[in-house]
Amino acid sequence: MKKLKALLMIKLLVLCAVLVFAGQAYALSITPTTGFRWEGNENNQDDINDVLEDLFEPDLVELYKAEVDDGESGSLLESYETTFLNTSSDPSGAEIEYVGGQIITDPYLLVKDGNQEPAWYLFNLGALSWNGTETLVLSNFWPGEGAISHVTLYGQAAPVPEPATMLLLGTGLLGLAGFNRKRLLKK
Repeated sequence: MKKLKALLMIKLLVLCAVLVFAGQAYALSITPTTGFRWEGNENNQDDINDVLEDLFEPDLVELYKAEVDDGESGSLLESYETTFLNTSSDPSGAEIEYVGGQIITDPYLLVKDGNQEPAWYLFNLGALSWNGTETLVLSNFWPGEGAISHVTLYGQAAPVPEPATMLLLGTGLLGLAGFNRKRLLKK
């Protein structure tokens, strides 16, 4: 009987270890044919912003932008990092990686060229089950015809819980459990 219990405990520990380490290595692949998207032929960013204002209420907020030539900008500049793929001056792909800090809730991704039709794609990342931390892998955007000029993440910023907050919550729960156990032992 003891061997059976020991074997069961080992299996449970292995299962827990697998679950702990399994949830971190995902990427969301996006191409021009990925679902939950809009597209348009507006070449100017101001014109694209007008289209987005008509589509969304409340308006989308630009949180992170990476341009091939001008670098990165936005309030979540410290949270994401973009690497353009294929060639540095004529990319048809990119990887947007979460590097820490705040994440985006209700996220949307704009991929823009401007010289081809369509000139831009807007993807509803929430509908694609993106959690804000998975790497976005963009591929096959205007291959041989144009290039990605920039990518932009829109949405709402959500703070990531601080470790100290989680520690405080955990110690509070342990204190409550200990208090309850002490009370039960007195009876």
